[in-house]
Amino acid sequence: MMSFFDRWYLGDASLKYDPDEELTKLFNEEGEGKVLDIGCGRGRNSLYLASLGYQVIAVDVSKYAIIQLDQKAKLQGYDIEGIVCDIGEFSFSEKYNIIVISNVLQFILKRVEQINIIYKVMEYITTNGIIFIKHPLTVMDLESQCFRNGMLNRFFTHSEYNWEILLDTNKLAGPEKDFEFNIFIAKKS
Repeated sequence: MMSFFDRWYLGDASLKYDPDEELTKLFNEEGEGKVLDIGCGRGRNSLYLASLGYQVIAVDVSKYAIIQLDQKAKLQGYDIEGIVCDIGEFSFSEKYNIIVISNVLQFILKRVEQINIIYKVMEYITTNGIIFIKHPLTVMDLESQCFRNGMLNRFFTHSEYNWEILLDTNKLAGPEKDFEFNIFIAKKS
């Protein structure tokens, strides 16, 4: 039986490929280092960071999302490693300079699993590495509990690592500005 996410990515081929605006403001010139894009979907953020010279590992639960990412990366001449895997089962084996978690956490229905992922990425980011998280503050039609205002900030400021919070803001999005997202960016000291 085909998963929800496989059906999603086999559906509307017009889904946007634009990277997150806040990510493009933060990373807007050539760079180097390893990037982990968690829940990459069709790879809009992965493709953007690869275009700047980063070595990108892109993980998504949908094999069709990864197939589409691989095709687009090859067309654009980027070497992105696409991995089909549920992030809860992903084997972290190295540290990354950048970790991106954009529009993913709301699909992880158990709060304890969301928190475990946050703590895992805290551990596997390099010193001076940056974690970029974008998530909705409200989700209709999902049983997920989204992080409320300030929750990520508290996780990071009370963790065993030292963090500089670069951005913690909310933004309205959607065709009618009816969705509110939290954009959280932290740098490990």
